[in-house]
Amino acid sequence: MPKSMTGYSKLDYYDTNYKITCELKTLNSKGLDIHISLPYYLSSKEVLIAKIVSNFISRGRVSVKLNVRFLKPININLDFAMAKSYYDNLEELRESLGIQKPIKLSDLLMFKELFRTDIEDEEIEKLWVTVEVVLKKTLEKLLEERKSEGEKLSADIKNMLVRLEEIVSKIEFYAKDLKNVIAQRIKENVQDILPENIELDMNQFETAVALIADRADIREEIVRLKSHLNRMKELLNSDGPIGTLFNFLTQEVHREFNTILSKSRMLELSDLAIEGKFTNSQLKEQIQNLE
Repeated sequence: MPKSMTGYSKLDYYDTNYKITCELKTLNSKGLDIHISLPYYLSSKEVLIAKIVSNFISRGRVSVKLNVRFLKPININLDFAMAKSYYDNLEELRESLGIQKPIKLSDLLMFKELFRTDIEDEEIEKLWVTVEVVLKKTLEKLLEERKSEGEKLSADIKNMLVRLEEIVSKIEFYAKDLKNVIAQRIKENVQDILPENIELDMNQFETAVALIADRADIREEIVRLKSHLNRMKELLNSDGPIGTLFNFLTQEVHREFNTILSKSRMLELSDLAIEGKFTNSQLKEQIQNLE
């Protein structure tokens, strides 16, 4: 079953050492676009995180937010030189603006970059083992939501495909009488135009009608439309990413309806081709949400 490109999942994990929160959000995108936000001490794992995400998701804009809260004491280093620089600049700003209120410690505590946790490489690797598990579980949860949304999208798309098949069936029905309709119309026009004392050469007339009918023949377009619609139905029953190929097929369907419209010599065919283009445009909008 196809999956939607939109989805959201969040997972909180607790143990005696950490509280790990993983939040994932996906939106529509032409390709796979991954944005990762994580604590600085896990920055070396960013490439690995992107690889893990790509194993679960093949298309969409993916936002990954990882947050770690330590539940055990850890070493914290204060950058005194930077703290003094902040204080001196704040003091200079206070004086230049004529602010009477003195600089407080709470003002400096707003600058989080003054504090850095001193974490050993061994501790980071131990933390990463747990973070990786949480990330994968959150991705699995996200996939379930994307599948659920994909089922709803697939139901709408199937209804549109049924409507397109009905339109093509009607076009095929009218196309069977196209040659006779063209011949009758040309004959009526010729009789209205030619003087009564002029006899019509039926051989030349039939030849002309045959040429015009050949130019208006839409059997190939109908065959291709049926083929494209069948391929779309097959895609809806597959499990892999289908959005890109489905989008290409809607472009081909649009092309066939345009050709039928340009060849059409019957009002019924023109109306059906226009309706087909409209339904196909709705289908094209809907499949933009599929992975």
